Amino acid sequence: MNTEWVPCSFCEGKGKDPFDIMSSLSVCCVCGGRRVVQVRMPYTRCSHCRGTGAIKTLTCTVCHGKGFVTAPAGPTTVCPECKGTGDDSSAPSMDCLKCRGRGWIPIRR
Repeated sequence: MNTEWVPCSFCEGKGKDPFDIMSSLSVCCVCGGRRVVQVRMPYTRCSHCRGTGAIKTLTCTVCHGKGFVTAPAGPTTVCPECKGTGDDSSAPSMDCLKCRGRGWIPIRR
């Protein structure tokens, strides 16, 4: 399994809680203050949170706050339910059930 270290999207690589929920001294709950997170290669930007790692002030349930998801191995198409946004149309804070928030689905052969 190849991985790469990338700047934490949730805290923008600062290592601190970006929303100061507990305190301005609190470390980021995603990277633990390390400023970087490990992602599996190849990776792509998370559609559900738009690569920010956050939905409002919570960690994204699709990428777990990293801002990236593992890229598909084979051919894909845009999800017909969410049209690539990764969002549930009835509740945008929730991820699309068809594509699990990724914005794409594999093409079946």
